[in-house]
Amino acid sequence: MIRLMAISFPIIFGMGLSMPVAAVTAQEAARTLEGMTWYTEEYPPYNFEGEDGVPTGMSIDILMAAFERIGVGLGATDIKIVPWNRSYRYVQTRPGTALFAMTYSPEREKIFKFVGPAAVQVVTVIAPKQRRIVIRKPSDLNQFKIGVVRDAFGDELVQKLGLRKDVIRRITTADQLVALIESKKVDVVVYSLSVFSNVVKKAGGDPEQYEGIHILKTVRMGYAFHLSTDSAVLEHLQRAIDELKADGTWGRVISSYSK
Repeated sequence: MIRLMAISFPIIFGMGLSMPVAAVTAQEAARTLEGMTWYTEEYPPYNFEGEDGVPTGMSIDILMAAFERIGVGLGATDIKIVPWNRSYRYVQTRPGTALFAMTYSPEREKIFKFVGPAAVQVVTVIAPKQRRIVIRKPSDLNQFKIGVVRDAFGDELVQKLGLRKDVIRRITTADQLVALIESKKVDVVVYSLSVFSNVVKKAGGDPEQYEGIHILKTVRMGYAFHLSTDSAVLEHLQRAIDELKADGTWGRVISSYSK
C-alpha cells in the first residue's frame, strides 16, 4: 500500500442537508428517487465496477442500504458508471440526475444539492518513491509537472494553490493518471491515496513503488443532485443515511472496504 503518515479525523453525523421536515411522504420520495438517473465513476474502493460487471464499493453499498430503508426499488445495476468529467457536466445541466461520490466544497454546494456524507477521503500529492521528492509547502509544486483528473477535487485544489498553469496536466480518468506518472510525463499526481493504490494495482503495477508526500486536504464525500431536485425528497434519503450511521451500518460498510 502507499505509505503516508497516519492521520485521524472525527466522523460527524448529519452533515448533509439542513432543511425543514419533509413535505412529501416516504413513498412519494421513493418514486421520485427511482425515476432519477444515477451516475458514478471508477473510483475504488468508493465506487467501481465489480468482477461481475455490477457497480460496487462503499458509497454504493451505503446508498443501497438507504434505498432499502425508504423503499426505493433500484439496485446496483441501475447505477451508470461514466467518466467523471462527463457525468459532472450532466448533473449540472440535466434535471433528475445524481452523481456520487462527490467531494463537498463551498463552490460545489452552490451548484449541486448534497446528501451524505457517504465517506471521507484524503487528497494528497503522490510520487514515485525512487524520486525522493520532498514537498514542504504547496508552492514547492511549481518545480514539478503535476497530473490531475479534470473536474475532480484534486484538480479544484491544485487550481486554488495558484500554481503555474504550465506545470499542470489535466486528463479524464484515473487510469490515464497512472499512465502519466508511470511514463514519467508527470512527476507527481494529486489524488486520493486509497484510490490511486487500487488503480495502480488494477493496471498491473506495484503500489509499493509510490508514496504520499504531502497531504492537501481531508474531505467529506456525498451524493450530489441537480439543483432542481426537490429538497423534501432528499430529506428522506438524508434521514436514512443518518440512521445507517446511528445503528453502525455505515461504519461497518466503511470498515469492510478498509481491510
